[in-house]
Amino acid sequence: MPGTYRTAHDTRSLRDTVRLNAARQGRVFRREDLRAWGLDATVVQAMVRKGHWRKMRYGVYVDTDDLRSSEGDASSMHALECAAAIKAMRLPAYVFGPSAALFHQLPVQNGLVHQPHLVRYPYRDIRVLNRSPNRPPSLPDVSVVSHELHPAQLTVWEGIPIVRRPLAAVSAACHARPDWAVGLLDAVLWDGSATRESLYEIIGEWPLLRGIGTVRRAAEVARPGAQTILETLSRVRLMRAGLEEPALQREFHDEDGLIGYADMFWESLGVIGEADGEMKYATRADIFNEKRREDRLRALGYIVVRWTWHEIMTDPRTVARRILAASQISRRRAG
Repeated sequence: MPGTYRTAHDTRSLRDTVRLNAARQGRVFRREDLRAWGLDATVVQAMVRKGHWRKMRYGVYVDTDDLRSSEGDASSMHALECAAAIKAMRLPAYVFGPSAALFHQLPVQNGLVHQPHLVRYPYRDIRVLNRSPNRPPSLPDVSVVSHELHPAQLTVWEGIPIVRRPLAAVSAACHARPDWAVGLLDAVLWDGSATRESLYEIIGEWPLLRGIGTVRRAAEVARPGAQTILETLSRVRLMRAGLEEPALQREFHDEDGLIGYADMFWESLGVIGEADGEMKYATRADIFNEKRREDRLRALGYIVVRWTWHEIMTDPRTVARRILAASQISRRRAG
């Protein structure tokens, strides 16, 4: 390609070629990438000046079309920021902690992801040998930890190197409040990407990671039966309010067959608990089917108690009292 791009067609062709190649590495690129793709790297300043490319970090660029497509989407924008941070580091690094949890669509509390979180190998002396005198010695607004990494713990997400779900959950839980830390571990137990044993193994491999004590305590109460973060927070807060630990996803049958699975079940109380999220009953048919399901459970002698996100987050003790009150009229109460 020519050293200058005088026509709109030349410029569009260059941009399309760069975007196609950059999509394989998180949509960002460096000058050396352009050379590797057989393109003229001397046009960077002109393309930036004309508003076609934007500098994300020192020596790292993105096409403005890709940048605009991410604006307004916090997750997409964060992915772009993580890709740029990794490119700026030059040596291999992987998305980690809350950033990795966000990419894996694990439950992340509001405000936890405010900067890229990365992990890299402990390069020791070679970091100095690879440092350019014209390049800042560290990346601003990026959290980076160093640790030995196993290939089995690593993967790629839309061209961006990232740790796998179990390590993402553990490393994100280090930054989370205790209840949310349990929710992160519950999530990977629920989808089968981890077991309690494998979680304890990961925790044991990262003894010096800041916040690992929170994760170790969370692992003690993490369970594979919580389908949503609301169910996790409900279980943890109700136990803190004095209730015994409930059974999760207990199935119930009557003479017509399977009724369904209960979010929580206190067998000794004869009470079924249901954490009702905003999206749980999206249609009138959902509401009708749930009412029919509850009628069948009551016919068996159980009492169903429901609560919302607001109720369990603001006043879990009142929810606990409602459950205990329901047990007084349950025909399936033990004893």
